[in-house]
Amino acid sequence: METSKTGKYFKYAIGEIILVVIGILIALQINNWNEIRKSNLEERSALENIHRDFSKNKELLINVMASTKKILSSGLEILNHTGNKGKPTSENIINTWLNDIFNSEPYYPQNGFLDDLLSSGKLGIFKNVELRNLLSSWKPKVDVLNEKFNSMDLNEDILNKHIIEHGSWLNADQVIKMTRSINFPVSGFDVDNRNLLETLLFENLVENYVISADNYYMYQLETLKLLNEIIVVLENEMTNKND
Repeated sequence: METSKTGKYFKYAIGEIILVVIGILIALQINNWNEIRKSNLEERSALENIHRDFSKNKELLINVMASTKKILSSGLEILNHTGNKGKPTSENIINTWLNDIFNSEPYYPQNGFLDDLLSSGKLGIFKNVELRNLLSSWKPKVDVLNEKFNSMDLNEDILNKHIIEHGSWLNADQVIKMTRSINFPVSGFDVDNRNLLETLLFENLVENYVISADNYYMYQLETLKLLNEIIVVLENEMTNKND
């Protein structure tokens, strides 16, 4: 009888242990499901935030590119009329070009959410390795783009100094159609900005500025390519998360 009782108790104890183990496994599985669900929700939210920022970044970059293209176009117009190539028929024509060529814009993307992820070491929230690699290459790309702008901006300042010394911004500003709080008079000096076209120095300064603007524009194209790649991967990931 004692042996029979011992056997029953042993079986009962084994059963209790199995039930406890099963309970622990179920609890661990539920906890794992909750962690996965929480991680997926965080990733989906991060994808939406990054997508919003980079969609805006694309819009901002396209606007900057339009300004740079205007610099290139106006700069080439000026270079087509330097020296013995013939002056424009009206001073207002070169005045328009001068205003358009001083049209540089820096690029200031919205990187707040990405900066937070990078600084906190949470870029790994994205499971897609390609996306992580693309996002990691974004800030270095923007840094180089800023260097290209700074080079162009320096050449713009040098050209502006030459115009200040040898031309008239008062004359040039007469062709700008915008609302101001004041109306500038014409220059009190007998000056025609078409005369700027006659010097080799002016031609060289404009050419240097156009080259730096073209370098800036070419790197804008590379940056736009990266932007488009990031946005495509983001949208694919967002679609997959919603399936």
